[in-house]
Amino acid sequence: MARVRLDENGVPKGAVVEQVAAALHRSGVDGVDEGDPVSPSDGVDASGFAFVDFDLDVALGGDDPLLEVTPLFFDGVAEAWFRGPPSFFVESGRFRVRVEARGAVVFLAVTALEGDEPTLDLDVWASVS
Repeated sequence: MARVRLDENGVPKGAVVEQVAAALHRSGVDGVDEGDPVSPSDGVDASGFAFVDFDLDVALGGDDPLLEVTPLFFDGVAEAWFRGPPSFFVESGRFRVRVEARGAVVFLAVTALEGDEPTLDLDVWASVS
């Protein structure tokens, strides 16, 4: 039977949302990732949590830049990273990308940078909830 949280009267509580403080995930990223992360320890461990919120500080340069970031999920049985749905950005700014992790280890990869002489400066923080 699933564990259910009870209030002081023994009545089941509704869903509880807890969020852990954000921690730096990646800093000073300036180009496309060459491949998958070396180790699961490079990702965000979302054990016991449903989501990972990635907060991105994106600085794009050049003409018509396009940035693609993709969450990678580590499968311990296959000992491999699997791609999730990508997000795209065409301007500088601060953005949040929410990824449904369901307890997995998640890494946010830069999978494309296009445009006429595009430049990138990316910092990413992550929190689980």
